[in-house]
Amino acid sequence: MVMAEGRFHQSMDQKPSAMAEFARFLGSLMIPTVLLLAAAVAGFLDRDTPVSLIGSLEAIGLQFDPGSWFTLGHLWVFSLFLLVNLIGRRHGASVTFASILAAACILAGVWAYAVLGDAHVVMPADMIAALSERTMVLAVALSVSVGLLVNTIVFDLVRGRPWWKAPLLAPLFGGAVMVVLFHALAGGALAGDFSDRAAAHFGIVVFATLFMLVVYHALRAIIQPRSGYGGA
Repeated sequence: MVMAEGRFHQSMDQKPSAMAEFARFLGSLMIPTVLLLAAAVAGFLDRDTPVSLIGSLEAIGLQFDPGSWFTLGHLWVFSLFLLVNLIGRRHGASVTFASILAAACILAGVWAYAVLGDAHVVMPADMIAALSERTMVLAVALSVSVGLLVNTIVFDLVRGRPWWKAPLLAPLFGGAVMVVLFHALAGGALAGDFSDRAAAHFGIVVFATLFMLVVYHALRAIIQPRSGYGGA
């Protein structure tokens, strides 16, 4: 009885405190949040850079032109979906959700400082002007944020065996939501018809998802799931 009681007290003493668990949770957020912020900033910096790869398809007889609205910045958005899937594989949905929200809050603070504060001291005028285009900023911010959150939910729901199911379905559902929201919210700020833009954009989402699946598979051996997050 004494031995059993001793084992019981020992196990209770070894159980991490709530503060320790919270501190570990915050620590696990740092790298994912920084990576998401870096990809988002890169996408903003490349917002006006044309995608030469798509234009070069004409050289091999393929006619595919999504429109002038599609830039290298949109390709960086796909890297956000890949990062979210890798974060989900490693840490699970809770850390993934928290890192998305943390990055979104930091970026919202930067936007508020640029539009409402004295950002001209540290930001060039063209960046401030781009951030002041509220229709496009709202369209990008909401569509990408909601798309990433949907991606996270789908990934967590279907993760398991086979391994490819979660990283395949999650970007397709999340990307579809992003496409619809982006083109609906952008409206007249973009040239062309909504259905044409959305169809071309989703076609790119499908190709990007297949490419991300290959990259995800290559990184599976490096990024191992923490205890309790096996499967995908």
